[in-house]
Amino acid sequence: MGGIWSAFVGLLELALIWFSSIMGNVALGIILFTIAARLVILPLTLSSIRSSRRMQELQPMIKELQRKYGKEPQKLNEETMKLYREYKINPVGGCLPLLLQLPIFFGVYQAVYHLFGGEAGRQFLSAGAAERLQDPAVAAIFSQKLFGVIDAGAVTFGPNGFAGLVYIILPTLSIVLQLLQTVMATPRVQDPQQKAMTQMMMFMPLVFGYIAFTFPQGAVLYWVVSSVVGIVQQYFTSGWGSLANYLKFLPPDGKPTTSPTLAPAAVSADAAGVAAPTAPRVDFWSVMRPLTERSEQAGESSAAAPAEEPGDEARSPSQQRQVVNQRKPRRRK
Repeated sequence: MGGIWSAFVGLLELALIWFSSIMGNVALGIILFTIAARLVILPLTLSSIRSSRRMQELQPMIKELQRKYGKEPQKLNEETMKLYREYKINPVGGCLPLLLQLPIFFGVYQAVYHLFGGEAGRQFLSAGAAERLQDPAVAAIFSQKLFGVIDAGAVTFGPNGFAGLVYIILPTLSIVLQLLQTVMATPRVQDPQQKAMTQMMMFMPLVFGYIAFTFPQGAVLYWVVSSVVGIVQQYFTSGWGSLANYLKFLPPDGKPTTSPTLAPAAVSADAAGVAAPTAPRVDFWSVMRPLTERSEQAGESSAAAPAEEPGDEARSPSQQRQVVNQRKPRRRK
């Protein structure tokens, strides 16, 4: 496993060097590298977002199963898995992109440390990356600071103490953007159980934010850009989410909070004991009945009118319509 991980980190080092070289700037190289990494796992990310939304929609059905089989854990587990199979939902589908991003993030951390950590870090560079840094043009690029003021290998709070106020910017942005992404990922309307889960999830950005204060700034920049890309993806898949509950000035996104395919509000138990959506059936006469009733009411009102029998030519248009309605045969209900 050590050889595989070293090869993976070496590949990331070469990728960072390549992106930075074509842009002529370290910060832009890290930004492009982050976007490319997010595009690679985009299908899994979209699948994760959809899976999370469908899991939220299944909560009423899962609660019904818990109420019915609460005293039979084995039966409850069987029925819950049947429900997941019926709606083709993978309970762990939402965790896959996170599991994939964590190795990339820690690999970027090591790659940034190897590239910007001075002599202590350069000794761990892969052979390919070390050879590329022998190029004077590439070495000049990697001697630059992020945005001209931030040392990519510096840590906000490290062994040498506090690095300076400017090194607070990226970790703070990391916390704020992850909070926004977490809030957008939660639906606007939630039941008590979902609210409790949301409150627990709010602590995760704080935990990762604490880690960001102890990581090299180059790796934190990767995290910040990754959060920005995640927010954009979240908006185009599920809208503002719960963020609209806190920021009232946000325009309506027009996206439903729940998918109409599940409709958990109206459910019926199937043969396997799993709740399934049902919809009321409407026939032809149910639609036409209000029209015929209005016609009959119009006919009765015309029958109560004075019995004048002028010719059709002498009647007004409204009187002619009353006569036509009165002469129509009534449909038996």
